[in-house]
Amino acid sequence: MNTPDGRDPETPRFTNFRFGHDPQPAPEPAIVLAVPHPDPLTPRGIAITCALCGAGRDWLLIQVNGIVFVRCRCAHEWQEPDLEGGDVDIAHTNGPEREWTDFDEMYRGLGFDGLFRMTYLG
Repeated sequence: MNTPDGRDPETPRFTNFRFGHDPQPAPEPAIVLAVPHPDPLTPRGIAITCALCGAGRDWLLIQVNGIVFVRCRCAHEWQEPDLEGGDVDIAHTNGPEREWTDFDEMYRGLGFDGLFRMTYLG
């Protein structure tokens, strides 16, 4: 079985090869988990609102290597230090998972590309 970028997972990737030097392994791509979260977020008892449009619910939680970002329907996104990776795991349900080729496709597919600005879904 090949990885999403079409390579054999058993074959190491190399980058920065220069003549006369040993090749250096390429860094593995970051693991990203994106979870739609329709309810308000209240870490530490304080409700999170979007600084751009003032929305108070219907978020996309994005976890990248343990760092959590929150994205609003208006496409405003920020790192949220009050949320941890465990919060995203709790919000993640065992529904069908989908792989995306890039972030823009994921945002469009989940409705967080700004098209549904000022609209609550769910």
